[in-house]
Amino acid sequence: MVLAVVCLCQLVVVLDISVVNVALPSLRADLGFSPSGLQWAVNAYTVTFGGLLVLGGRLADLGGQGRAAIAGLGLFALTSLLGGLAQNQVS
Repeated sequence: MVLAVVCLCQLVVVLDISVVNVALPSLRADLGFSPSGLQWAVNAYTVTFGGLLVLGGRLADLGGQGRAAIAGLGLFALTSLLGGLAQNQVS
């Protein structure tokens, strides 16, 4: 069961990184991102992901690994939904 959860979490991470890279042309065309804006989108994702990974590790130490994994997947789903509903680039 633990291996299945870890594999699911890794799958979500790999899919999300792929989605960010595949979405770059659409971000540029549909939302009017400049080339530097696209780079900022990738950098913002990477920095946020790294910071939340450290925070998630600490929360797993304090509250349990299972709860931290479920909370992380829930937060990921919510923020993915909000990103998918974006109508323009926020400056």
